[in-house]
Amino acid sequence: MTLPLSITTQSGEPILFSEGLPHTFPGYNILEGASSWHVEIEKFGLLLYQQINLYGCTAWINQFFISKPVEFHVSGKIDDLLLHYTIKGKMQYVIDNEEKDTDESQLNFMIPQSLYNIMRFKEPGIYMAISVQVHHPLLQEYKDSFPIVQILLDKITTGKTVSLRQRVVANERLRNIVSDITDRQLPKTVGKKYSEQKINEFIIESLDMLSRYLKDEHGLTVLDHKRGNKTEIYLLNHLRHPTPPTLKQLAKYAGTNEKKLEEIFRCRHGTTVYDYFQNARMDLVYRKLTETDIPLQDISVLFGYTDYSSFSYAVKRRFSFGPKELRNKNFI
Repeated sequence: MTLPLSITTQSGEPILFSEGLPHTFPGYNILEGASSWHVEIEKFGLLLYQQINLYGCTAWINQFFISKPVEFHVSGKIDDLLLHYTIKGKMQYVIDNEEKDTDESQLNFMIPQSLYNIMRFKEPGIYMAISVQVHHPLLQEYKDSFPIVQILLDKITTGKTVSLRQRVVANERLRNIVSDITDRQLPKTVGKKYSEQKINEFIIESLDMLSRYLKDEHGLTVLDHKRGNKTEIYLLNHLRHPTPPTLKQLAKYAGTNEKKLEEIFRCRHGTTVYDYFQNARMDLVYRKLTETDIPLQDISVLFGYTDYSSFSYAVKRRFSFGPKELRNKNFI
């Protein structure tokens, strides 16, 4: 087995790795069950990769002991979802001619058509990251559990490259999972199984975080859209009520606050929650008037009006015709 990445210096000189771990440097964490490669070059330091292949994914623990500012060019055949978590040190990646920082405890993701990037280390120091390539079949298994997965699958299918443009600061649970992977030393008999379990937990927690926090072009997360859908369905099921629940009640029902719920509706529909309700309500009134022969008085009662004159006024204000005129106009 060889390292599945091609790494060169800034001048294009290939960096040749040796299989196994170095004998002279004690400061690395050993991942049980992993294949390892390292290279030690006097002019910039030590690069160490550990790789473990699991069902549906491949994981790497990358450790770099850098003695002077340097950059490397990295390429490889990776065309699935790539999760990248920075454990130690501030790294810079150049992707699509744009430099992006990755800070400690930061989760990033990529869907590259073919992996190519530049890694820059601007200061000497110790750098460490975990990367997990989630293959398409395994990602399919998660699509019913995490809303973000279908979006990622669509991007993989259409061949659209997504790079490290959005960054998510890891929650405590994800930080603890990464710490368990990299810091906890167990006997070899259980170490590999433990690593596999924790890497699967890393994938699940990462997908959950992306589902909660990754924003679309409107600035909304998948969770925001779920809250919007939930509220809209509730409102559409209560169109016969004269007034909707209060904004405070709706926000509590959706699991957010009033300001955020209004923001969700403005992004999705260009209107307030109340106006969304009124528009949908009057559209239904229009259909009842023009597509059925239900008596006008009964329609008024159906939509909760206490007197017909109020109903007639609301219809005329909305459509410029009263209920009877609107019905006659559409039945001619």
